[in-house]
Amino acid sequence: MRLRDILFQSTFSKIFVYNILFEDSEVDERFLGVDEDSNVLSITGAGCGVAGMVSRRARSLDAVDINQHHLALAALKITAAQRLTPYKTFYDLLGHGAVQDPYEVVKQIAHYMPHWVQRYWKRHHERFSSNFYEKGLTAESLKILRNIVGLDADYLRSLAAKTNEQRIASINEVIGPVFERPLIKAATSSPIQLISLGVNYEQKERMLEAEGAQNMVDFIMHHLRRIVVTDLDTNWFAWLNVAGHYNHEREDAVPPYLRKSRWERSIHAPTRVRYHHRNLFSVMGEAPRKTWTHYTLCDMPDWLPPELQRQLLEEILRTSKDGAVMLYRTVEDDCLVDRLGFHGHFKRMDNESKIATDLDRSRQYRHVHFYRISHAS
Repeated sequence: MRLRDILFQSTFSKIFVYNILFEDSEVDERFLGVDEDSNVLSITGAGCGVAGMVSRRARSLDAVDINQHHLALAALKITAAQRLTPYKTFYDLLGHGAVQDPYEVVKQIAHYMPHWVQRYWKRHHERFSSNFYEKGLTAESLKILRNIVGLDADYLRSLAAKTNEQRIASINEVIGPVFERPLIKAATSSPIQLISLGVNYEQKERMLEAEGAQNMVDFIMHHLRRIVVTDLDTNWFAWLNVAGHYNHEREDAVPPYLRKSRWERSIHAPTRVRYHHRNLFSVMGEAPRKTWTHYTLCDMPDWLPPELQRQLLEEILRTSKDGAVMLYRTVEDDCLVDRLGFHGHFKRMDNESKIATDLDRSRQYRHVHFYRISHAS
């Protein structure tokens, strides 16, 4: 990795950036096929996806992240899904993002979490004393934008009533001029803004090239135009971006792990969870052959130069059981499996990948890739 990406990763790992996973976990679950026989290795992000796997009652889950804030949040979501009752308290904590006495609520489940996670939430439980979904670097950046433009739930509802063409026109007219302001434009391309987006320099170059964008303002506007033509009533990414909270009027407008039917399957689920606050390569490097049946990598491969992408695929091939599934998202059209010559062992699930890409409500990535792993030469 280049020095600037090493420095980026070091800084990113120390900051509370995300409060949700900016990937559509409902789409993922549709095609991953996690069940009671599954052993899953996942990069957690903010934990919405791994928390959803609890209701699938996977045999084991290895949750990995270099960012202790995100891993601690993933541990809280997973443990709450398995242990926190009643449902109202669970939903108030992680749906509304606020409870009357957050210390006592977190204390109910703290002893089920690793000691370092217990200490973390003892220090940071106050984040749930008011809207948790306005906390973290990404949420704070979005809040500034909402205040400048005047975005809120009413604006989002008004957009939902328009045609797609009218929605795009509104985004261009209401938000576009804000990003052309010199200070906003400069801030959008700054290192701190890249961190808030979770985009390192390697990924930024790939992203701008794939989109034909000149700068990050171009990319953000492309992204907003894509997300605005989705089903805005159920798009929880749009709601958090524009309103700062979920659409609580609809159960299908929140990540799956928050839904009551899923919570009922998650309570006392036997999934064995291990938390790894370190690099994914380190975790895989210590694992024996044929350890995992599923890999969810977020967009991590986009962060890597080609030599590390090759090492990643080699380690997945070594540690996977035959027939395992790999999921990752990418900002580019090019496929690293084909580019690096691994198509003999990684068979793209073409139909599933196309449907997932079309349905993904986050609209941050050009492709959602599912691969079936085969050890036959």
